[in-house]
Amino acid sequence: MRFSAYFIKFSHSQANFTGNVQIDGKSVAANFSKISDDLFAAHFKNQVEFSFRQEIDFKNAKGRFTVLMPVLSQYNQRKLKKMTEILRSIQDKAFREIILALLTVENFLEVQGLLYFFSLERSAAAKVLIELELARQLKVINLNYLFVTSWEHFLQNLAAMESGLRQAYESRERTLKFTQLEKTVKIPQETIFFKYLLKKCSQEFSCKVLPNALIFSKLPMMGEEKTRMADIEKTLKANKLLIFTIENVQKNTDYSLKQINDSLWYMLDEEKFLQLDERHFIFNDEYNKIINRLKKFKRNQGDILTFDDLRAVTSYSRKYLIVLFEYWDGHNITRRVGNKRQILLGA
Repeated sequence: MRFSAYFIKFSHSQANFTGNVQIDGKSVAANFSKISDDLFAAHFKNQVEFSFRQEIDFKNAKGRFTVLMPVLSQYNQRKLKKMTEILRSIQDKAFREIILALLTVENFLEVQGLLYFFSLERSAAAKVLIELELARQLKVINLNYLFVTSWEHFLQNLAAMESGLRQAYESRERTLKFTQLEKTVKIPQETIFFKYLLKKCSQEFSCKVLPNALIFSKLPMMGEEKTRMADIEKTLKANKLLIFTIENVQKNTDYSLKQINDSLWYMLDEEKFLQLDERHFIFNDEYNKIINRLKKFKRNQGDILTFDDLRAVTSYSRKYLIVLFEYWDGHNITRRVGNKRQILLGA
């Protein structure tokens, strides 16, 4: 990969000067600015490609310099000071040490773009990065581009993303726009890192990720909602309505239709009961008891089941027996044979 500027090692009395260097037999002009002692930044009008520790001659044999690193970003004084410390000993360091050192200055590195510079095969670089990730020294965000960040930076931003999502969730915000979320985490939403963190953190919530927003499909319950759910469950069981409809709940409680609907959906999500069709629900513990009795029936009396057999197993009226049979037929638990059913469950 070509870069427009490199850090180099070269002794020169002037702090800033212009010179021509020999690259592939051609003379190329560059501006040189001193960073510290024998360290300079060499800026080229057009991008050029060098390799680590490569020796480059000035035109007319006026000397040569050693290439240390591409200039990867713009540096403030604090970062430049850190970079200077790294450059002083970089010639003696291995690739893995250099990457870890650079991540103390850069938040991210796209190592794919440094393969030529370090004369590395992609597989060899990936092996090193994966080893460093296993040691929790860096985090590989994207293996295709060998895009990495330090482990510490990853954890800080992961915590910020989790906090942003949880805050919206606990505030009962149904829709969280990414424009709002990126202000919290201070990471642009179009970046690979934002998308990576979002994918990782959103798995903790029941939600759907859209191109520009996240929609929570389930929000945390308030105290009154928990009380209402417990009351509905208690009332239904007290009235022996183990198979029931929304109308049954309306007749036996004072809650509004919306309150009942909200409670039932929460209870379905928590697997308190099972929905048999558009109208009918059954408590999970009751359903599991019936399934166990059905298996026992098959072991003792064979796999053909009549309405009377199922009535004896459940004590339900014909209306509810029809609902059960239709549910079982649709889920390959039974198969209709005339007016009877063949049990497909294992005994």
